[in-house]
Amino acid sequence: MDASQTKTSSLFTALFAKVKKKKTSHRFPELDALRGCAIILMVFLHILWDLDYFGIMPLNHDLYQIQFICPFLFLLLVGICLSVSYGKAHEGYTIHSRLLLRGFKIFLLGAALSVITFIVFPDRPIIFGVLHCIGCSIMLSVVFLRLKTYAVLPAIGIIAVGLFFGTIAVTNPTVIHLAIGLHQENVWSTTIDYFPLFPWFGVTLLGIAVGNVLYKDNKRQFHLPDLTRYKPVNMMSWLGKHSLLIYLLHQPLIAGMVHLYLLI
Repeated sequence: MDASQTKTSSLFTALFAKVKKKKTSHRFPELDALRGCAIILMVFLHILWDLDYFGIMPLNHDLYQIQFICPFLFLLLVGICLSVSYGKAHEGYTIHSRLLLRGFKIFLLGAALSVITFIVFPDRPIIFGVLHCIGCSIMLSVVFLRLKTYAVLPAIGIIAVGLFFGTIAVTNPTVIHLAIGLHQENVWSTTIDYFPLFPWFGVTLLGIAVGNVLYKDNKRQFHLPDLTRYKPVNMMSWLGKHSLLIYLLHQPLIAGMVHLYLLI
């Protein structure tokens, strides 16, 4: 075998190994299923909010208080999945650049959503909503991923600071104020979506710590049956894998159907 054939053979071997590795890499279906459950709950609550906004049915505010389960679960899962991704990576700079790019893309989607809400809801636009928070949290997490379980320490600090910031009323806050959790009184009367980095980035760091306990070295540290055998789990997992797309599309679809109902 000459040098060119040897080189070609080595190239095909490397490509095959890469494809095989990609095929054998796995996700943890319970994480996707949990995200799917969160997105279903979020859609249900947003249906209730839209029915109230368009004057069809008054909102049950006691029931609506459970809405914070959704962002808590989303941001916790962001942290857990970041720890899993970091555990899979072999080149730190590569994973860091990927995470920075992913976080920036999500932040840009949040910015686009802000522009839309300034047009549709000029009295209550989104300045720093959940997508802004998730995007920034992913980018900031690059600094904390090496802490692994010790990420719980800054998590506690950031959550504590965020709760303290919530007791301070700021007149005419800037975007920076809002991003870190300093806002005017009754901020929810001025925006339809608000999740500042303090305390919510702390939840992502908490997820990083939890992920390094439950999925240490990219291996599940607890026993679960094969969840892929169950159709409801597969359905929830599918929703979880497409949660970002569902988040972006669900409100226009719900609002459109409610508006059509009003016209009929």
